[in-house]
Amino acid sequence: MPSSTVRLAAAQMGATHRSDPRKKTLERMLELLNDAASQGAEVVLFPEIAFTTFFPRYLIDDADELASWFEHGDVTTSGNTAPLFDKARQLGVDISLGFAEAAESGERFNSSIYYHAKSGNVLSKYRKIHLPGDFEPFDDPEAVNQLEKRYFKPGDLGFQAFRVPDLAESSEPIMGMMICNDRRWTEAWRCLGLQGVEVVLCGYNTPGFAPHLFGSDKNADPKQAEQTALFHHKLVMQHGSYTNATFSVCAARCGVDDGKYSLIGGSCIVGPEGDILAEAKTVEDEIVIADCDLSACRQGKTRTFDFARHRRVEHYSRIVEQTGIIEPPELSDTTSHSPSTNGSHPNSNHQLPPSPAATPPPKPIRILLCNPNATPSMTASCLALTTPTLPPDVSLHAFTAPPPAPTAIESSTDNVLSAAAAFRALLPLQNRENYSAVLVACFSDHALIRMLREELDVPVIGIMEASLFAARTLGARFGIVATSHRSAIGHVDAVRQYGMEAFCAGIESCGLGVLGLERKPREEVLGAMQDAARRLVGRGAEVVALGCAGMSGVKGAVEEAVGAEVRVVDGVVAGVQHLVGVVRMGGRTAKGGLFASSAVVRRARGQGYI
Repeated sequence: MPSSTVRLAAAQMGATHRSDPRKKTLERMLELLNDAASQGAEVVLFPEIAFTTFFPRYLIDDADELASWFEHGDVTTSGNTAPLFDKARQLGVDISLGFAEAAESGERFNSSIYYHAKSGNVLSKYRKIHLPGDFEPFDDPEAVNQLEKRYFKPGDLGFQAFRVPDLAESSEPIMGMMICNDRRWTEAWRCLGLQGVEVVLCGYNTPGFAPHLFGSDKNADPKQAEQTALFHHKLVMQHGSYTNATFSVCAARCGVDDGKYSLIGGSCIVGPEGDILAEAKTVEDEIVIADCDLSACRQGKTRTFDFARHRRVEHYSRIVEQTGIIEPPELSDTTSHSPSTNGSHPNSNHQLPPSPAATPPPKPIRILLCNPNATPSMTASCLALTTPTLPPDVSLHAFTAPPPAPTAIESSTDNVLSAAAAFRALLPLQNRENYSAVLVACFSDHALIRMLREELDVPVIGIMEASLFAARTLGARFGIVATSHRSAIGHVDAVRQYGMEAFCAGIESCGLGVLGLERKPREEVLGAMQDAARRLVGRGAEVVALGCAGMSGVKGAVEEAVGAEVRVVDGVVAGVQHLVGVVRMGGRTAKGGLFASSAVVRRARGQGYI
């Protein structure tokens, strides 16, 4: 074999029932590993959630039962799972597998790891990012449910490629992992492709017939539906491999679980040209194996998909700044009784917009929505809910603070740490993109606001200050719905700092942490916020401000609770609209006093790196 060739294997697993003891499933995995090793496999991939049946299809309310489906502690040494890793070490075969992870933090993830047999170390861990399905089960008792959003948190480790020693004559192949639904998202593949990935490992559990889940016809032929699911599976594996010039290996949990739940097979190994090199012939336990010459990736990476030469990133901003679909505005329909003069049918009542030459478009206003914590889902939520409120010449662009920023800002320590991390990343971004204004999406007197006002001359405001300006415009007395008790205390100080203490009717905590706003059941979150809002109205508030960027999207529910006479202000929307108005009037940050830049002084101290 060429020196860059590695023998890869997918360990497909057939039906695993809810009643199957873990020992039985583990024995099957050991047998598959032995089989792959006997065929010379150097790396064996097992499916998603390999040690049990796919439990997220069930509604599990009992806490102890739910905990039993997860792996606790070090999966490589736990009594339930250690024999597989011991066997891999004995055979000298690397393994990658998926499992339900109960992390030390108390959070739960759908995870996978790459275990390096020769060193006995976990080289990389990945946590599933694109969680499909729903939080609540379908009303139809016959529906196939997918409750990953209920049981797992979206992955927080990103798409990180890694090198593997002692493979392919020590050429250290570059590998990456994804899990099931991730393979359907082009962005996942491209993140790995931009790191030069040569092998992508993907375990999956994919229903064959789940019309409620897929939004398809409940009367469709189950066999035909299964073929369609299989087609889609191969389509994304082949497309992702080809467009990133990488090999890929995918391993299925398949067959019919509990005599009811059909899962597709289709485990396969795909080459960098998108061709299937080997694939499963059954929906039972089976090894799929192929020799993969990693030098075959070079052609695609240096020609068709030479990213450095061909990518045009200046046109891709929409991919990371927008989550949901935003359609272009509809063409205006006007009734015209005059004869056609432009070649259109005389009876046409459809008039095209005026040409750019006739009516020059306004200069675009580009607002940067800066989330100073490191939780991308919060940024995405703010962006999706605010973008539809924008006029045509205004665009909203997203920024999430990079690690080591905290994932939530709930204390002075979080405030300072998040400001430092965000500041260092924002300055080069603004120098490159020249946004018209910056909105800091943290409901507090956040340190980042003053830092940016010092270093930028474009307008900068935080959502708390913008909320209070809007509230004072709409009513004589305002109240604030805060998250935690600590946040409520901090808001008291901030209101005083902004000079609005005399107009504040009160601040009420809803008793939830920032991350709890998106992770706790929606009914619980809405109920707590509505109760807090009613208490504020009882204290004389005419306007209620939502005291956290994570509260975006609940304005309607709070309005319903407080009645038609009380106004509710969403800080993100208020902040964006405030900045748009300031930009339209030509406003810039004054530099003659407090907000004069300190960059020159820092450089003089030899601290330009800050």
